[in-house]
Amino acid sequence: MKNKIPRPISAAVLACILATAAQAPAAAADAPLRPGTQPLGETVADRPSTVYRYETHNLDSDDGKRHYRIQIAIPRKAPDSAGSPALYMLDGNAALATLTPADLDKLGQGRAPVLVALGYNVDTRNDVVARAYDYTPPVFVNGKPVPDPVVRGRVGGGADIFLEFIHAKVKPLVRERAAIDPAREYLWGHSYGGLFTLHVLFTQPQAFARYIVGDPSAWWHDGALIEEWRRFDARKAAGKRVAILVGTKPRDPNRPMPGGAAPATGEDTRAAVREMAQGLKSAGADASYEAFPQFGHGEMIRASLERALEVAIQP
Repeated sequence: MKNKIPRPISAAVLACILATAAQAPAAAADAPLRPGTQPLGETVADRPSTVYRYETHNLDSDDGKRHYRIQIAIPRKAPDSAGSPALYMLDGNAALATLTPADLDKLGQGRAPVLVALGYNVDTRNDVVARAYDYTPPVFVNGKPVPDPVVRGRVGGGADIFLEFIHAKVKPLVRERAAIDPAREYLWGHSYGGLFTLHVLFTQPQAFARYIVGDPSAWWHDGALIEEWRRFDARKAAGKRVAILVGTKPRDPNRPMPGGAAPATGEDTRAAVREMAQGLKSAGADASYEAFPQFGHGEMIRASLERALEVAIQP
């Protein structure tokens, strides 16, 4: 069989191809990666440490849709007779990528806490879809639940399911693998993680002894968390230690607000979060609110995690 000679491309077809190419978006490599989608790379859990040994456990949600990587940093030094405190860190992949060997060495100078990184089994700092579901609270309108609330194109409202997952699967695992003092289990979260942390405080305050909140996304779903706070009897959090840390550095006006602006009601979410801290303190909690004018939202992950480490080693 003779080889067929390819027919030349007509001028019209060529013009169509060139026009389509001209309209195509710039190469993905030229566009900045969205927060949370950056490659994870090496973390402190991948490096030798004189302070900690690490274990990694892979767990799945009950519906099989979300896949977790639970990394436990267990102090090499023997714990107190009552057991060690445990700091549960949301966005575990990003948390471990944020921590430095110097942070661990500082913890090792005293009674280091067990560190529990609640991450996702992905090669990026976050699983943004799973996180949007796990860290956001149920939504109610006129007392009726809103099924599958969507913000920024992602389904949310699964915070209670995720908290039950922590209670039923993660805490038992951690207590099995390390000597934990159940009275000294602490929770830290930043952004959506901060939203989840406050939701836990407002719905199951006894779940953890201390709550460290970094720049919580109180704007989510028109301020659903703010409405939750105003329904909460703050006296139920009496005796809890709550640290709320907020970055107030002005944003570049040319950059869109992360996840949208304030709630549709126009409420000042920072003022509302400050009101939460004041209300908790008035009701008997050891609550504080601290503003960081030098830091923006993204930078607060480091600032709030540093504070969480300090809180975890304090009596």
